[in-house]
Amino acid sequence: MISTFRKFFLISILLTASVTVSYGQAAILVLIFGDKVASENFHLSLDVGANTSFYENAPGDTQIGWNFGLGTHTKISDKFQLVGEFKMVSDRSRRNTPRILPVPDFADTLISKSSTSWDVRYFDIPILVRYSLSDSWHLSTGPQFSFKAKATEITELDLTNGNEATINQNIKDSFRSVNYNWAFEVVKSFGKVREGKGLDVRLRYVLGMSNVFSDQVSLTSRVDVLQFIVTIPFIETNPQN
Repeated sequence: MISTFRKFFLISILLTASVTVSYGQAAILVLIFGDKVASENFHLSLDVGANTSFYENAPGDTQIGWNFGLGTHTKISDKFQLVGEFKMVSDRSRRNTPRILPVPDFADTLISKSSTSWDVRYFDIPILVRYSLSDSWHLSTGPQFSFKAKATEITELDLTNGNEATINQNIKDSFRSVNYNWAFEVVKSFGKVREGKGLDVRLRYVLGMSNVFSDQVSLTSRVDVLQFIVTIPFIETNPQN
């Protein structure tokens, strides 16, 4: 069996990689080391799915984005599990939004029509307690901390001369650095893969508990997120004594 020191050393490498390397590289590290750090009481997972965000009091239309990250699963008892996730991508984008930043003055007289959207990404860290109703059904809840990663205002223009143009403007300063949320989740486990641990399909509602906009803009809004997540666990396939 891998020593406790080595196991936690590998875990630290994986979690650090989730923040510092590209998504594909982080996934490869889990594929390589996921089984090696696993035990009866702990395993890692890859999580991928879709997001839909609901902005309170902010005009615009919902947009489907995606989420991707790594998960840690720690057994507390036969019924309870602690699930910590490191979501490197969590999309909060929105279509047909009001403009936060004006287009350049020289362009105003050239525009016949415009539409604006926000490309907003966060790095999410949910810490959930999961309760197993049965082998197939689970309920989870807990806090989620969301850290601003990217915010771009995209304005698509139809010009009076018949041409089209796109203006991308950085609006990270218009959003707060950290958002506080509370997550509620229903989990369905399917099949038996990798020593009896199944594929999880999760439906999660993340309740926004703070204003996402900074004091630099006049908008005030919480953001709730509905997430569909598929979780692939990595379990030790040949446990040794």
